Amino acid sequence: MKRILLTLTVLLAIMGARTGLLSVPVTPAQAADHASLPVVAPVISCEVLGNVDLAPVVGATVHGQKAAVLQTSKGKFCKVTGQIAPAVSFEVDLPMEHWTQRFLLGGCGGLCGMTRVGVSNAGACAPALNGEFVMAGDDMGHTGPMTGLAQGEFGKDPQKRIDFAYRANHVTALAAKALTAAFYGQAPKYSYFVGCSDGGREALMEAQRFPEDFDGISAGAPAALFTVQNSFYHAWNVRGNQRADGTNILLQNRVGILHDAVIRHCDTLSGVKDGILEDPRACHFDPAWVQCPAGQGDTSHCLTAEETQAALRLYEGATDAAGHPYIISGPLPGSELQWALPATAHGESMSSGIAASAIAYVIAAQVDEKAADLTHFHFDDASFAYMNKLAPLYNAENTNLRPFHQHGGRLILWHGLADQSISPLNTIAYYQGVQREMGVEQTDSFLKFYLLPGVGHCGNGEGFPQVDFLTPLMAWTETGTAPAAIRTERTTQGTEPMGPPSGGHGEPPAGGQIHMALTPSQPYAQPNATATASRPVYPYPYMAQYIGSGDVNEARNYRPVKSPVSLPMVFASHATPLIGPDNQKDYEVRNGKLGTMH
Repeated sequence: MKRILLTLTVLLAIMGARTGLLSVPVTPAQAADHASLPVVAPVISCEVLGNVDLAPVVGATVHGQKAAVLQTSKGKFCKVTGQIAPAVSFEVDLPMEHWTQRFLLGGCGGLCGMTRVGVSNAGACAPALNGEFVMAGDDMGHTGPMTGLAQGEFGKDPQKRIDFAYRANHVTALAAKALTAAFYGQAPKYSYFVGCSDGGREALMEAQRFPEDFDGISAGAPAALFTVQNSFYHAWNVRGNQRADGTNILLQNRVGILHDAVIRHCDTLSGVKDGILEDPRACHFDPAWVQCPAGQGDTSHCLTAEETQAALRLYEGATDAAGHPYIISGPLPGSELQWALPATAHGESMSSGIAASAIAYVIAAQVDEKAADLTHFHFDDASFAYMNKLAPLYNAENTNLRPFHQHGGRLILWHGLADQSISPLNTIAYYQGVQREMGVEQTDSFLKFYLLPGVGHCGNGEGFPQVDFLTPLMAWTETGTAPAAIRTERTTQGTEPMGPPSGGHGEPPAGGQIHMALTPSQPYAQPNATATASRPVYPYPYMAQYIGSGDVNEARNYRPVKSPVSLPMVFASHATPLIGPDNQKDYEVRNGKLGTMH
C-alpha cells in the first residue's frame, strides 16, 4: 500500500504551541474535573494508519511499523507499534470508538528496557478509566531487564545513552501526535505525561527540554539527580552497611526494631497516634532510642552498637572521610520498613544491582565493567566529579521552567516521605530551586508540590498511597482550577508488593524490593481499590492535622497547617550545585563517541 505522507497542515497542528491557560491561584472552589470535549471518530481505517510515514515528524527512519485492532474491555483500539531508529521501540493505542481529544504518554521506571502502555495514579479519573485517551509508551531506546547488572548494558552504545537520557520520549510523543492527527484528522486538544521514579525524571526532562510536548505533567519521586542517585546514594546504601570483610550489618529482619523506636519517640504532628509521620524532617534520630545497653546479651528488642552505627550511616547518606555530605539526604525517619536491605550477611539488596549496573555502564563517561565491584568505589571528590561529568546529559535538575510556563503547562510534583530509594529532600531541593529561579508567585501559578506521609517509593508503605493525580492535573490544565487538597487513601492492598503491614515488628519488604510491581500493559487506567481510610495532602509546605472530632480515618476531618520545619531548607552537599538553571546540554555521537553538540 502506498505510504501516506502527512500534510504540512497536520504537521503544524501537531507541533504548534497551544495558547496557555491563565494562571489561577489556589482556591477551595469546586469545578468540573475536566473540559467537556466531544468524541471524535477516526477518519481512516486502522490498517491505513499503519502506513503513515512518521519519518518526517521524528527526524529518523521508523522500522517495523504496523497497526492492528486491539480488543479490550474498554472497546477497540488501533495499536500501532514500530521502532524509531536506532532502537526506540514504541506503542501507540488509539481509541476507535470514544476518543475525547486527549493524549497521554506514560513514563518508564528503573532503567526501563521494555515497552508498556498505561497510566499510574489515575484510578478515579473517568476518562482514563474509560479508555478515552490515545495512550503511548516506549522502551527508552533499548531492550533489557529492569534488575541485575545487565539492566545497564545498553550504556555501551552512546546513542542509546542519549535516547535513554531524553530523546526516546520526545520522539515517541511526536510519533503519537502524528498518528493521532492522521487517524482523527486533528491533533490532541490536551497532551499529558505521567511518570514516577525514573518516569518522574522523564516527566521533568520533558518540561525542561521539550516544553511544548505536553500541557500537563505529573512527576512522582523523580530520579532527577540521576548521576548522584544511582552512584553515591545506592552505593552508600551497600557499603555503609558492610563490615571490612564485606558482610552486611543491618538486615531486613532487624529494621522493625528501628522503626518501632522512631515511631515511639517522634510526634506524628497530625494529632493522631497512628505511626505515620506527617513531616519526618521534624524527627531527629537518637541512637539511644534503639541501642542495646553495654553488655546486654538479649538483642531481640534492641540493636547492637554496630547495627546502630550502620543505621546512622544510612540516615546520613554518603559522606567523605571528614563527614562532608555528597548527597542531599539519606532516607528519612519513618521509612525504615521500606529500606532495601539484604536478608542475610552475605546477601545482596536492590541497591547493589542499581549502583553496580549504573556505575559500570551508564553514568560514567567510559564503560568500566570492573567498576561493578562496589568494593572499588571511592567516596571522594575525584569520584564525585567523575560520576557527574555527564550530569548535563542525564539529570533533570534545570530549574528554569519559563518555557514550559509560557507554553501554558501545568506540573504536579509529588514524593512519598517514606521513600527508601530516592530521598524526598531531593525533590524539595529542586522545588526550592524553581522558586528561587522563577519566584514564589510565578512558580505557584503552574507548579504544585505534594509530600505523601508514610508512602514509599512511588507508592505502598504504611501511609495512604492510593491517590489520583491525573484528575486534578486535568482540572488545572483544562478548566484552570488549581489543585488544593488532594484525597489520598489506604487500602487492604496498599502494602502488599513492597511494604509490610503496619506494626513495626511485622515482616520488612521481601527481598528489599524498591520497584513497584508491574501493572498490566493496557491503554486505560486500573480502578482504585476499595479505601479503608483517607487523608488529605496539601500543597507544600502544608500538612494535614486532625480537627479533633470525627472519624480519624476520614479525610474531611483534617485541616491544613504549615509544617514546623524552617524554610527554605539549606542543603550543604556536593550535589546541591547540580540543581540550578540552564544546566543541561544536547549530545550527539561523533566517531562512535558521546559528545556535546556544537
